[in-house]
Formats: sequence, structure tokens, C-alpha cells
Amino acid sequence: MKSLITLISLLPIALLAENQVSNAELSKKLDLILDKVSGLEKRVSKLESENTAVRKEVRAAAQSAKEAKSATAGFTIPMETKEKESFFKRMKNEITTQAAKDSGPWAKKSSWALIKRNLTRAEVRRILGNPHKVKINNDPRIDQIYHYSGDLDADGKENVGLVQFFKDRVVSFQSPFEK
Repeated sequence: MKSLITLISLLPIALLAENQVSNAELSKKLDLILDKVSGLEKRVSKLESENTAVRKEVRAAAQSAKEAKSATAGFTIPMETKEKESFFKRMKNEITTQAAKDSGPWAKKSSWALIKRNLTRAEVRRILGNPHKVKINNDPRIDQIYHYSGDLDADGKENVGLVQFFKDRVVSFQSPFEK
């Protein structure tokens, strides 16, 4: 019986202590849950801002595609053989012209304006870029010729620029822009 009385007297103390421990555990769990919710809120905010940026990029790409489509809307290849041949010939000339212009500074009139007598080969290369051809000449007054060539005005004819050297110095030159 003594043990029963002891048990009954200790039971309320045990129950109270259990409530306090369980409140402390609940408080810890609540803190963990609040931390996780805060972390999730940050991630959602980040995803939403990234989503906004992606939408802007998609809109810009769609606009660019729309502009490209409208730019090529009037682009049609002729059906008649002669017109088609002329069309492709013009297209080829324009492509080769652009390739020649993109091949270096020699294709600019302003570069040729800097060429003058007595420049060295290195100075000419710095101004015009590397020549397309280098020829050795048998003329006693000219020992080397730099050739620069390409279709610069889309007329289907190759424009040629020449720089002639004697003893590593420019003695004469011909710009591809001179007619």
C-alpha cells in the first residue's frame, strides 16, 4: 500500500514534468519549422525573381524572332531562270564583297590614305594587314610586291591594291580605290 501511495503522490509530479518537457520540445520543433518556412520563403522569392527574368528574355527572343520573320517576309527567290541567275549572281557578289571587306584593314580607303613612299614592310603590314600574295620581282628597281585583292564594290570584278618595295622601303603603290 505504501508503494501505491508513493506512486499516487509521484504521478502528478511526473505528469507536470512531462508537460514542461513536451512544451520545450514543442518550442524547439516550432523554431525548426519556422526556420524551414523562412528558408522556403526565400527560395520561392528567388524562383519568382528568376521566373520574371526568364519571361523578359523569352519576350525579347520572341520580339527578335518576329522582327527577323518580318525582315525576310519580302525576300523571295525569282522563278524565271534568267531572273534567278541574276539574283544569285548579285547575292554571290555581295557575299564575296562582304568577305573581302571583313578580311582586314586593306579594304578601307582610310588605310590606303596612310600609305606613302619610304614606309617599311612592317609598317605597311601594320597599316594594311598581311598581303594576300607576296611576289618577288626581277625588276632591278623593285624587289618585292604586296598584293591585296577582293571584290570591294560588289560589281563582280576584283579590286587590286599593290605595294612595291625596294630594299625594304615603299617605292610605289596603287590603292584598290583608285580607278
